[in-house]
Amino acid sequence: MSSFVRQPMFHPVSVVFLDDSEDFLNGLQGLFRDRELNRFFTKPQTALEFMLSCDRGVPLTRIAGADYSEVEKGCSNALGRDALNDDARFEEVAAVVVDYEMPEIDGIQFLSSINDAACTKILLTGAAGDREAVDAFNAGLIDFYIRKGDAVMPQKLTNALADAKKKHCSLRGAIPVHDVGASYRDSRVVRLLDEIAARDSYVEYYWRPEQNSVLMFDAAGEAAVFVAWDEHDWTFQCDMVMDAGGPESLHREMTERRTMPLFWPHQAYQADLSDLRTVEPTPVPDWDGAFYSLTRVDGSALEPGQISFAQWRQMKRGELR
Repeated sequence: MSSFVRQPMFHPVSVVFLDDSEDFLNGLQGLFRDRELNRFFTKPQTALEFMLSCDRGVPLTRIAGADYSEVEKGCSNALGRDALNDDARFEEVAAVVVDYEMPEIDGIQFLSSINDAACTKILLTGAAGDREAVDAFNAGLIDFYIRKGDAVMPQKLTNALADAKKKHCSLRGAIPVHDVGASYRDSRVVRLLDEIAARDSYVEYYWRPEQNSVLMFDAAGEAAVFVAWDEHDWTFQCDMVMDAGGPESLHREMTERRTMPLFWPHQAYQADLSDLRTVEPTPVPDWDGAFYSLTRVDGSALEPGQISFAQWRQMKRGELR
């Protein structure tokens, strides 16, 4: 697994549920209703075949070869796969939820058979299986176990899956180079991003290396750009305005932290910017000198070939009809 620090990213991902009881699976389908993302199985072999067909693991990133050349030439601000260019990202399995007591194979045996799968493994236990679950957890075969009969089982499972999805995406974000994007790796900004996503119903977001900002989409596919600058970023951006011959009034308002421009689709001020939007900067909580902005943008935020979750869902629903 890569030890590089990765930039924040989140998008919907899939979950696999396996239980030989159709009644229990129907109950889970009532809790987790997204039929494009969630897969439900009653047969272990069918679930295993599905897992083997879709597991792609955690992408490894090496600073070598073509990637190293791009870094040396200064042509790229990031290493690794750009998730926004990968239409299959939504079908990656972030977690597998398996019943312990099944007639063909027990849940621990099933999870052992997919031990190399890069996902969170959750075991559901019934009247029996607690001791076996503890042993499996200590052996590293499972990540969580939850008793089916627990009154708060639905909430525990919901929370565990939310954590699993967050972990899945955190291991697959872009790796910055040239000291770009440091503000977005700060825990205060990561926390702020998640709070904004929850508050304003954004279902996916991606740090964009060439713009050094975060592109966000809501469930309808409407886009917004999140920008966070610390003191170093403010100094850089103010200098860029001056160096490019930008308006003195803009430089003054930025220096006084009265306005925060959106330079999208650029990283900094360009003399030929035709649509320069500015907003009042908002302080990043608990971080003196750091500010952020969130600005709606039109569909041109996506490059050709890139699709949002809303577009992907529409395509999948067309296939399912």
